Amino acid sequence: MRAQNLTISIPNKGCNKNCPYCVSRMTGDSDSKGPLMSRNVPKVIQLAKASQVTSVLLTGKGEPTLNMEDALLFASQFRAWPLEIQTNGIDLGLGKLRDLAINGMDIIAVSVDNVGDKHLPGLFTNIKETDMVSRATFNITNKMDLGTFQDLIELCKKWGVDQMTLRNVVIPNNTGDTKQAEWIRKHTNPKLYAKYRDDMIEACEKEGFLLRTLAHGAKVYDYQGIAVSYSDYCIQDNNSGEDIRSLIFMEDGHCYTSWNSKASILF
Repeated sequence: MRAQNLTISIPNKGCNKNCPYCVSRMTGDSDSKGPLMSRNVPKVIQLAKASQVTSVLLTGKGEPTLNMEDALLFASQFRAWPLEIQTNGIDLGLGKLRDLAINGMDIIAVSVDNVGDKHLPGLFTNIKETDMVSRATFNITNKMDLGTFQDLIELCKKWGVDQMTLRNVVIPNNTGDTKQAEWIRKHTNPKLYAKYRDDMIEACEKEGFLLRTLAHGAKVYDYQGIAVSYSDYCIQDNNSGEDIRSLIFMEDGHCYTSWNSKASILF
């Protein structure tokens, strides 16, 4: 078995943003077992090496930067890999950013669904000051006024963003009927996301150039000095073949290959 990356779910200490499309609320709860996570870290490192993962991602069922103690611990333990953290960035000041950088963090991936959020300009400025790479992930729904693809590019230039991803908000497979799933059904339109993605690809093929093609098929372009890409499906909940998208080290201390299937447990 080979995996593209290792994803670590930081033990949940809550969230300071109530996203109506929150994927974490659709994939079940996971009891936090810190001692088991600590015990299994060496095994996870061995599995990551054997599976030839090329990067490590810190995320969580809650906002990972609200549990900085564990975020910094896992960052330091897995700093041998290119390392990123997914965050809304609301509680991520310069001090916390410096702590993450010291402990091996390379990329701060910020989820954006409202370009008017007041914390965003200062956040990206602070990320640049710490010499980490910044990524803005724009969640595409018909409730978010994001303008056009070119508007997003100009905004990224203004903020000093290094990488930009367009993210399709979808309902994970094999999940129950939740409030989040109902919101997604009402407020997303596949054609809207497809237009952003297609406008991006057209602009990049006309004025940019291809940097690389990712294992799951998405392409990364250089467009006006910004690395731009897209994510058609935002969460791993199934795999085919020997190559999988992620190994998932859950906060219950076990390792899985799917976010919403306890049966995908490896150990």
